[in-house]
Amino acid sequence: MAESKKILIIDDNINFVKMNTAALVAGGYEVEAAYNSEEGFTKVEYGQPDAIVLDLMMERHDSGFQLARKIKTHPVYKTIPILMLTAVGEATGFRFSMETDGYWMNTDDFADKPIDPDELVNRIAELIRKAEEAG
Repeated sequence: MAESKKILIIDDNINFVKMNTAALVAGGYEVEAAYNSEEGFTKVEYGQPDAIVLDLMMERHDSGFQLARKIKTHPVYKTIPILMLTAVGEATGFRFSMETDGYWMNTDDFADKPIDPDELVNRIAELIRKAEEAG
């Protein structure tokens, strides 16, 4: 049997983490959680996840962007795919997209919260597939 892929969810919303952990585990993934940027980077360093689900707004409004940049500019971790999720659009009406903002986001995919659990699992599977193809 193939080894399950490890997903790291970095989000300060405990309920969001629980709900999406359940969806990813049901999808066959091993899931670890971190609840702030510092803990998240530590778990990247020691856990080497296959993909990351990252919240945009945690300690600060741009915590997710800052952490994504730190990961994607690191020579060892830069190939780990990142799916950034945020409720900023729902709260402010401002919308991000990979098409218009992807060049500066330092992420591999982006979606608004809430995200359908099946969509989350499918997006993670696609990110891992692309990362494996890229080698």
